[in-house]
Amino acid sequence: MNWVELVWPMLAAASFVLGLIHAVVWLSGPRDRAHMVFAVAAFAVGAIALFELASFQAQTPGAMAAVIRGWHVPITLLVCAIVYGVHTLFGHGSPALALAAVALRLLALVLNFATGVNLNFESIDAIGHVAWFGVEVAYPTGVLNPWAPVAQLSNLLVVAYLVQTLYRVPRSAPARNAALVVCGGWLLLVLTMLASTVSIILGQPRLPLGTSPSSVVMILLLGALMVRDLRHGRRMDVLLQESERRNLRTQRDLELAANAANLGLWRWDVADSRFTQNETNHVLLGHAATSGEAARDLFGNAERGAEDERAFRDAIRRPVYEFEYRIQRADGARRWILLRGNVEHDLHGEPAVVRGVTLDVTRRKDEAEVLRTLLEAAPSALLVFDEAGTVRYANVAAASTFGHTQEALAGMAGGALVTEAGGPQGQATWREFVDGARTNEMGGARDLHGQRSDGESFPIEVRLCRVVLEERPRIMLAVVDLSARKKVEYEMAMERESVAHLARVTMLGELAGSLAHELNQPLAAILSNAQAAQRILHRDPSDLEQVHEILFDIVETDRRAGQVIGRLRSMLRREAREFRPLDINDVVQDCVRLMRNDLLNRRVSCRMNLMPGLPLVAGDPIQLQQVLMNLLRNACDALPGDPANRIVRVRTYRSDTGVRVEVADTGSGIPEEMLEQIFTPFETTKTTGMGMGLAVCRTIVRAHGGRIWAENLEPRGARVSMDLPVQE
Repeated sequence: MNWVELVWPMLAAASFVLGLIHAVVWLSGPRDRAHMVFAVAAFAVGAIALFELASFQAQTPGAMAAVIRGWHVPITLLVCAIVYGVHTLFGHGSPALALAAVALRLLALVLNFATGVNLNFESIDAIGHVAWFGVEVAYPTGVLNPWAPVAQLSNLLVVAYLVQTLYRVPRSAPARNAALVVCGGWLLLVLTMLASTVSIILGQPRLPLGTSPSSVVMILLLGALMVRDLRHGRRMDVLLQESERRNLRTQRDLELAANAANLGLWRWDVADSRFTQNETNHVLLGHAATSGEAARDLFGNAERGAEDERAFRDAIRRPVYEFEYRIQRADGARRWILLRGNVEHDLHGEPAVVRGVTLDVTRRKDEAEVLRTLLEAAPSALLVFDEAGTVRYANVAAASTFGHTQEALAGMAGGALVTEAGGPQGQATWREFVDGARTNEMGGARDLHGQRSDGESFPIEVRLCRVVLEERPRIMLAVVDLSARKKVEYEMAMERESVAHLARVTMLGELAGSLAHELNQPLAAILSNAQAAQRILHRDPSDLEQVHEILFDIVETDRRAGQVIGRLRSMLRREAREFRPLDINDVVQDCVRLMRNDLLNRRVSCRMNLMPGLPLVAGDPIQLQQVLMNLLRNACDALPGDPANRIVRVRTYRSDTGVRVEVADTGSGIPEEMLEQIFTPFETTKTTGMGMGLAVCRTIVRAHGGRIWAENLEPRGARVSMDLPVQE
C-alpha cells in the first residue's frame, strides 16, 4: 500500500464522518438548512476523493471513462450545495446568477451521460502514467468532448457568484467573517476544479482534487463549523444549568423576601385548574389551609364574593393586571387586598397562566381616606394634575372657586381653568412653571388668571409642588382667588390718587404767590401795550403800523397768560392719566418756570444741565410736573442758611435704562437708614412734614414704568434720581 492509497481514503472518510454528523444534527434538532448544506457538501467531497482514487488506479480506457462519468455526479451535487448554501446563509448574491450556474451544471450532467464517453472526452484512446513522489498514477488521453466548456462556464458563474457575495456583504455586518471563511474556502475549491480541467485540455496530467489545498481547506472548514457548533451547544448546556441554579436561588430569595415583606405569592394554571400559593398568602387572605381552587382561595372572604370574582376575571384578560377588593376575616376585621401580576394567554386570548402577588393595603387606604378628608376640608382651592396638565382631583373649595362640580373638574385640561395654560405659548408657560416646581414643597406664588364656568376671568395666586400619589408623579396646585384683594388694592389706589390730588392742591396753595407773579407780568404787559396804543391813536390816528405791532404783542402776552391759567386748572382738576410722548427737558423747564418766584423768595439758585436731543418718554405732564415740584421743594427745604451754598441742580441725560432726571442739593444729606424709608408713606425727615410727598412720587413714577431712588453725595448733599422708559 502506497501513500496515495492511504491518504485519499482517509480524506474521504473524514468527509463522510463530517457529513454524517451534520446530517444527524440537521435531522435531530431544529431543521437548520446550513447543516443540510454542509452535509451534502461533505458527502460530495468524500465521493469526489473516492472517484479520483479510482481514476488513479484505472487500467483501461473504458474503466477511466466510467470513473470520470460517475465523477460528475458528486461534482454537480457539490456545486448545487455551494450555490444553495451561500444563498441561504448570506443572500447577498444575484439570484439570476445563482440559477444560471445551477442550470448549466445540471445541463453539463445531462451532457455527461448523453455525449461521448463522458463530459470531458469524446473518446479515451490511452492511459498515461505519471509519478507522484514515487507513486505512479494513471491519467487519460484522447479526444476532448466539445460540450466540456458548459461545465467550465458553470464553474465560472459559481466563481462570479461567490465573489459578488463577498463584495456585497457589508463590512460592519456580523456575518462578514463567516462569509469570508465559507465563500473563500468554496471559491478555492471551484478554482482548483477549473485548473484541473484546464490541465486536461492542455494534455497534461490533471491536478488532484482530493489532496489539493482546496479540499483540505474544505474538510477543515466543515470540521471547524462542527467544532464551533459543538462548543456552542456545550456552552448553552452550561449556561442552561447555571440559569436553572440561578432560578432556584432566585426563587428561594423571592420566597424569603416575600415573607419578610409580608407579600403573598401565588400561581394559577387556568387550563389545569391548579392553584399554588405561599403561606403568607394564606395569612393575608384569612385562610387556614390551601384549598387548591383559585376562586375559593382568592375570594373566599371577599365582601362582594361572586361579583369581585367576575370583575377579577375581566381584569386578567389584560397581560398586566391590578385588582383591589375588600375582605372580612373570621374575626370580623375588614382588610383591603391588592392583587397585582401578569398573565399568559393562549392562542384564543384566554388566560392560561396567572401569576400574582397579594398585598394588604388597608393602611394605605385608611391614610388616603384621611388625606381626602383633610383636602376636602381645606379652605384653599386644591387641584392635582398629572404631568400632561389634566386634572386628577379637585377639592370642594376648587369646585366653588371655578364654578364647576368636582366630577366635572376631574379630567379637565389645565388650559380650561388657568387661561395662561392654554394655547401654544400657554403650554410653554405651563411647562416652565411645572418644571420649576419643588418636590414636596410649595414653591413661590405666581399671579395668573382663572376661568370660571361662565367664562368670567378672575385673578388668582398659584403655588405648586411635585408629589407622588399612588406611585405616580403629580403636580399639586394651591389656588387663591384674588378678586377681593384686587378690589381692595384698587380702592387703595384710588385713595392714593386722592391723596396725590390733595398734595397738588396744597402745593398750589403754597405757590399762590409764584402763580400771581406769573400772571402779573403778562397782565402788566397787556396794560402797558393798551395804554401805548391809546396814546398813539390820540396823537395820530393814521399811524396804524405801530398799533398793529402793539396789538400783536397783546395777543401773544394774553396767550402766555392763558397757558399759565390752563396749567393751574389742569393741576387742580382730578383728570385721568393721559400718557403721551413728552420731551422731559420741556417738563423740567415748565416746572422751574412755575416755581421761579418761589425760588427767588427762598433765595435759591437753580442750575439746570439739560442734555439736548433726548429721546421722548411716555407720560402725563401734570403728574411728572408734580413729581419734579415735590423734589425741588424738598431740595430747597434741605439747603443750609448760607446764601452761597443755597444751590439746587437739575440734570437730564440718557441712561442705560431710559432717560434720567436728577435733582441734587447741597444740604446735610439723608441718614443712611432712611434712604429707602423716605419713600414709605408717613416716613419723613422733616419736623413739619406729613411723609406723603415722596410716597406719592414713587407711586407716580412706578405708574410710568420707571423707578426713583435717593443717595447721598460727597462731600455733602443728597440726590434724588428717577429713570423713565423711552417711548417706543
